[in-house]
Amino acid sequence: MTKYKPYEQLELTDDFMFSYVMRSNGELCRHLLESILNFPIDRIDFISSQETIDTYASSKGVRLDVFAKSGNKSFDVELQVSNKRDLPQRSRYYQSQMDTAMLQKGQMYRELGDSYIIFICTFDPFGYGQYIYSFQNKCTDLPAIALNDGAYKVFVNAQGTRGAVGDELKEFLLFLLSPGRFKERDNGELVKKAINGVEEGRRNEEWRLIYMTLMTKFDELLAEGKEQGLAEGRREGMRQGILEGRQEGRQEGRQEGRQEGLMEGEARFARLTEILLLEGKLADLQRSISDTEFREQLYSLYKLYK
Repeated sequence: MTKYKPYEQLELTDDFMFSYVMRSNGELCRHLLESILNFPIDRIDFISSQETIDTYASSKGVRLDVFAKSGNKSFDVELQVSNKRDLPQRSRYYQSQMDTAMLQKGQMYRELGDSYIIFICTFDPFGYGQYIYSFQNKCTDLPAIALNDGAYKVFVNAQGTRGAVGDELKEFLLFLLSPGRFKERDNGELVKKAINGVEEGRRNEEWRLIYMTLMTKFDELLAEGKEQGLAEGRREGMRQGILEGRQEGRQEGRQEGRQEGLMEGEARFARLTEILLLEGKLADLQRSISDTEFREQLYSLYKLYK
């Protein structure tokens, strides 16, 4: 069984709690977006947690932590607690998929509204100490010329020390890093809303049931993945062992090859399972267990081959 965190100990930095609190509290989401982007947002017209966008049957689906809309602007808010060093590429893909989904059939390209991909990181994604790193497309020859395509990418650094951001956002980022420090003290409105959201979430029995169901499913998929990894390792080991045995003419070659292949197959599938679970891609993990061709595609996609 997986040693997952008890539901009553979940904090806002836990993916499940972050998604559900933001989805249920449009005012918190609006307040947070205003603090990050530094422009007013009248209201959140639509907000969804862990929205999945599949633009083409053969494409890699996007699971969004929080997807919100306000007028002709759309926002994807992602929480990142581990640095996988792929955020620039991830933000590019998320934005392309979100824009494709937002542009309805028959609409003109000029009708595509502004889209903001926002990563809130508990680490410094670029290493310059900025609270916020904002990007938009500009001309490389004449940087003063902006493309004005309405595509914005924003990376928030909870460990930042530089840049002009409001006190409420600074406090919120400290809260993400050390929530225990904010239990018995006066807090700004943004942190108050976040604390109340988490406390209400912990009391929500429906959310608790969903969380426990997900964790049970994780355990089942991990068990299935381990069995598949063992089987794959045996097959690789036998092929490698036979080859080495023929080349060297020794029984030890077969045995060593089997053992090495077994360990390699187990480790590769275990890593794939970990990645898919962290990204919440349960359907992909389930399919990878029985679909060998799809599993090989995932190995290649996540660069799990030597």
